[in-house]
Amino acid sequence: MKYENILVPYDGSDSSKKALSTALEYVDLGIGGKTTAFFAAPVPQFETQDFKIAEHISGSRPLSAAEAAEMQERYLQFHREQLESELGEFVQMAGDSLDFAIGQGKPSKAILEYAHSHRVDLIVMGSRGLNAVAGMLGSVSYAVLRNAECPVMIER
Repeated sequence: MKYENILVPYDGSDSSKKALSTALEYVDLGIGGKTTAFFAAPVPQFETQDFKIAEHISGSRPLSAAEAAEMQERYLQFHREQLESELGEFVQMAGDSLDFAIGQGKPSKAILEYAHSHRVDLIVMGSRGLNAVAGMLGSVSYAVLRNAECPVMIER
């Protein structure tokens, strides 16, 4: 079976790097197609109390909807560039078969939404991320494994 669209959630952990390496090996072996490294960025909170207090203290005005949208776009672009830079060694290995995507929000939800909307047919992910709690399987990996519509391979 060939997996045409592989998603690799990436958080900078060793296990997510190993998962990306495994997915790219699938490409080399001819059983994997396009591979997407995916990072779930936290949602910036422009409407929080802290942000409003800072606006008041600094004397600045609230952001307009257009300014907030532009700031959001720059925020996502920053994370995409950071991801591409951090994974430069993989880009050299994979060439055109590696792409990058940024989502936002709770990592498990962002991963599942991306996988569904982009018709991913395999998710390869690390067993535990940078913020992992004790145990064999991190909470994000567990949630994705339980709720994904496609096969999930957990790399340790």
